[in-house]
Amino acid sequence: MAVITISRQFGAGGRTIGEKVSQRLGYRYVHEDIVKEIALKAKCSDEKIKAMERRGTSKLTRFLEKIVSASYIDRLIAEDYRYVDEGTYVDAVKSVMLDLYEKNNAVIVGRAGQFILKDKPNAYHILLVAPMSFRIRFLVDHYYLKEAQAEKAIKRADTIRTRFLSFFADETQHENPLNYHLVINTGFIPVEKAVSLIEELVR
Repeated sequence: MAVITISRQFGAGGRTIGEKVSQRLGYRYVHEDIVKEIALKAKCSDEKIKAMERRGTSKLTRFLEKIVSASYIDRLIAEDYRYVDEGTYVDAVKSVMLDLYEKNNAVIVGRAGQFILKDKPNAYHILLVAPMSFRIRFLVDHYYLKEAQAEKAIKRADTIRTRFLSFFADETQHENPLNYHLVINTGFIPVEKAVSLIEELVR
């Protein structure tokens, strides 16, 4: 009976490892589907939540233009969509995370679970990191990107991740090993070994 949060650098294998851990333990795997639950809490559309997560915090003055098109932004701010401010969004994410914690037996990838569920009994926090060269190769092999495309995608994803986590913690804490039960460098540790390490920790 536990909840596992997995924070990861893009290209470090978070989705792959998260899915395998959930299968091994018989836990619910929570990743993109959490958006629907957050939207329900915030009483808005799934698309609005996705846009909020792509945008980052209010300290930043614009969306990542190459990720969210102008027409998409215009549609999201139309009158038929409920405005979602940072406070509403953060409260919704926290509420969903706490609901998942209460239900137990879940592997949660992303969404700042390591900070929201910090110090909760039976909540285990994992950080996955890897060298840039490994992350590029991972995307090339798994998503069939060219190396230049993979590197660009990683840099973009890193920026989004930093902005997103800044809703919940200072940037200096995002990859502070003291916030995690286990830090795994997937550039050195194979996927199956990483899965076994996490399973052993929880059991």
